[in-house]
Amino acid sequence: MRGVFFKSISCLLLTLFVMGLCGCAKKNEQVGHRGSSEVKSAATRTIVDQVGNTVYLPEKIERVVIASVWPLASVYCQMFGTDKLVGLDPAIVSAAENSMLIKIAPDIGTIETGFSKNGNLNAEELLALDPDVVFYTSGVMADYDIATQAGIPAVGFSLSIKDYNAVETIHTWIEQLAAVMGVEPSDNSAYVEYGRKIQQLVADRIATVPEEQRPRAMFIHRYDNATLAVPGTGTWADYWITASGARNVGSDNAGTPSVSIEQIYSWNPDRIYITNFNDALPQDLYNNSLGGHDWSSVEAVKNQQVKKVPLGIYRWYVTNTDSPLMLLWMAKQHHPDLFSDIDMNQVTADFYKEFYNLELTAEDIQSIWNPVREAAGGA
Repeated sequence: MRGVFFKSISCLLLTLFVMGLCGCAKKNEQVGHRGSSEVKSAATRTIVDQVGNTVYLPEKIERVVIASVWPLASVYCQMFGTDKLVGLDPAIVSAAENSMLIKIAPDIGTIETGFSKNGNLNAEELLALDPDVVFYTSGVMADYDIATQAGIPAVGFSLSIKDYNAVETIHTWIEQLAAVMGVEPSDNSAYVEYGRKIQQLVADRIATVPEEQRPRAMFIHRYDNATLAVPGTGTWADYWITASGARNVGSDNAGTPSVSIEQIYSWNPDRIYITNFNDALPQDLYNNSLGGHDWSSVEAVKNQQVKKVPLGIYRWYVTNTDSPLMLLWMAKQHHPDLFSDIDMNQVTADFYKEFYNLELTAEDIQSIWNPVREAAGGA
């Protein structure tokens, strides 16, 4: 690569040798920027990230790469715009171009994406961006390995740190991002307060609904001619369903396994939600046009209660800065009478004005509720 990189590798090998002799190596500590022990000693800050690693950081972060933690772009842009972003995973840009994120960060499509191909980081391309820090998700530890072996501090963000409570998870991401970037998380106190008020509002209104009166619901996370994947416990789907006053028909399963159409006949859900991580739409179920399956006997299909998950600042299925809106939308789907006073169009417009300084048009709002096939992506 460049001379400083080879020099750094030599320093790293020497450091590891000495640490091995002294028996003082610590498993969860990262070496500082460029892999050099000299930089590590010069680093002025450390944080412990959500993976549990101690990360050595320079005093000022000037160049940021967001890798596998795709929803974090919504948080970063809400807090900082695109300032200091030098690299984004291609999936982030693809989602942004089909969402409201492009409106609050119109230059996001110009940020470099070539360092990541098919979800795999290229160390040489990553080094060429000269980042001060790389952000990755706890589910893709290969990103951590590649970045730190290249001598770049890598900060992990956990998807399950709050048991998939998407609203509270985003609050923790704000805190960690603020710590890395050297700002006060209190700057987002109004946003955090809003999220907690929505959680309390929903919880209070559904509290007296008996279990047997809560609709049976399920998400379809992946759906094509070969796969029909329905999330069970330990997923965002389970959080959204239960927190909004419904019952997850897939709760006997953990994770997001593939299931048969016969299993869905047995569950017979009242509500079905299709994520934006696949390109299926409600009409595919209504018309039996995908996967060779006959959905006509399923209660949600018979009653036209199949919904595509909204796509606002990001895909609402996963944690993102629109998560309070997703919780309220879900609760209104399940208990329309309890939430008849909630106008989601107005609530969404007010939310975007307050927290993104963006005036949504009527067309914008309708695009949030009705994502197109082309907006699908990821896994």
